[in-house]
Amino acid sequence: MAEERIKDKKDDERRRDKRYKCLLPAHVVQAEGKQKLVQRTTVHDFSQGGCKLIVNIVTLDPGSDIELELYVPEKGLKTPMRAEIAWKKMAGDKLEIGLKIKNMKKGAKQEILKWISPVGLEAKKKQKKLTEKK
Repeated sequence: MAEERIKDKKDDERRRDKRYKCLLPAHVVQAEGKQKLVQRTTVHDFSQGGCKLIVNIVTLDPGSDIELELYVPEKGLKTPMRAEIAWKKMAGDKLEIGLKIKNMKKGAKQEILKWISPVGLEAKKKQKKLTEKK
């Protein structure tokens, strides 16, 4: 899991929240009102206000709603999230989708941010060293 913050001057001007690179598994539950989408995907960056997915579906349009289940396997965390598609762009044969989070359990969001942020990663490294010394 990378702790590197995504930096793009143009993006920094638009975004209010820091985004952190990550690889979190997710499952698309519903998109554009269509149920039963069995779409496994990965969240590639995450912030307080949004995230970026990479998917195989090419029919999703900005302004549409999407519902996901987000997983942090290392923490045993599984949480639903409802978001609005803010933008999309093709990256090779995949579709990158930017999401604006509309509804997500605050505790789960904070737990994810703690897990993927550099401060959280440093704390995990220190804890591991302490555990190894015992």
